Amino acid sequence: MNTNLAAAISNAYDLSSILRVCVRSLEGNAPEQPGDGEATAHTVKLAGNMVGDLISTLELVELRGERLEQDASQRTGAVQLLDKWKAAKHTRDALMQKLPDGEAGEPAELAELDQNIEWLAERISCFEPKSDADAAAMLEWCVEDCAGELLCEQYPRAQKAVIRYLRAKA
Repeated sequence: MNTNLAAAISNAYDLSSILRVCVRSLEGNAPEQPGDGEATAHTVKLAGNMVGDLISTLELVELRGERLEQDASQRTGAVQLLDKWKAAKHTRDALMQKLPDGEAGEPAELAELDQNIEWLAERISCFEPKSDADAAAMLEWCVEDCAGELLCEQYPRAQKAVIRYLRAKA
């Protein structure tokens, strides 16, 4: 079993334990003590963060599994993934500009675009560069996606893959 999957299973057990404690706390007959509400809210927030981490880990495990199953001739390079990511971002930006100010809700295609953009970003971040162009595309994606503001686990993952590639090439 790979390390990420083992970590995800371990995290799922931890999360299950935390949620069981929350349920017992909320269903129990013990009188509420000062600070119980804040403590419970903090614990539920912590559980929510753990769920997000668990989902990211499982998506990564799934993506790596898909990558291994792909036929080598059908693999898409980081350059092509970056082009698709840019096109999807451009489409999203154009759609957002078309929306009237103050419109309630978002169009359904926006959610689909966001999901596609995130899927492409995950693929780019998990890519193992095979050429200088792939390595450059991965770094370009890191810079463009973060816009100097956002930091997530995908950027260091992509940067480390580029570093490994460059060191192996040197």
